[in-house]
Amino acid sequence: MARSRNESAAKPQALDNARGRTCRVHAMKRATVRALQGLLLAIGAPLGWLLVRSLQGAHALHELAASPGIYAYMLFGTMAAFAIFGYLIGRREDDLLLLNRKLDAVAVTDWLTGLRNARYFHARLEEEFANSQRTGEPLAIAIFDLDFFKRINDRFGHLVGDEVLAATARAISAVTRRGETEARVGGEEFAIILPGSDSQDAHDAAERVREAIAAVAVPLPDASGTVRVTASAGVASTTDLPVDSARELYRAADNALLQAKAQGRDRTVVAGRIT
Repeated sequence: MARSRNESAAKPQALDNARGRTCRVHAMKRATVRALQGLLLAIGAPLGWLLVRSLQGAHALHELAASPGIYAYMLFGTMAAFAIFGYLIGRREDDLLLLNRKLDAVAVTDWLTGLRNARYFHARLEEEFANSQRTGEPLAIAIFDLDFFKRINDRFGHLVGDEVLAATARAISAVTRRGETEARVGGEEFAIILPGSDSQDAHDAAERVREAIAAVAVPLPDASGTVRVTASAGVASTTDLPVDSARELYRAADNALLQAKAQGRDRTVVAGRIT
């Protein structure tokens, strides 16, 4: 078992090392390209001055013959300066691109749980709904709300509440599948986009998530016990509902979630089904 854990821990490190080597190779290639571009641009310096002298009445060949050292200095000096400048820009360009990607990720990531945030979720839902309308493939969403979460904050404090939210997010991520998008869309509210899922598929997925959340046990700081939480879920699918927009699909799932709360919590309700 220890060996298995060590191997599992080594895999992310190996992946990070491989990505680091790839980034360094790309950075070197980009820097070399920028240096070569600088060399090409440098040719413009002596040519530009030769053009100026020609406009002043000097013969180009005579000008070169009379001042070869000056033109050579202009050419090679400018080439060196431009090549170094281009090389340095190329080395920093990947850093700037990586920084921009990180900033983009931060803008659509929930700081506490590491899941996508509501902004990303709704934009993605619009894309998936448009794709569903175009291809005729079903689309479903499931919304989860932690039951009596305020009691946890009131009794144990917000730090424990935050840990419950983070643990819930990890439980959700552990049971979602490729192609599904999970997000934190509210204080204690989470949601999943389920492309290609009819209402039964979505119900089964929601039940997996609900059971995974119920299995979460967060230790208290004083080691006096653990905190457990349940969730209510609302599900909506285009196979059961005549919805015309992503907003309507979300509203249908949200209404189903309210029904789950009204029926006693810790359960899944599918919009459009008689319960």
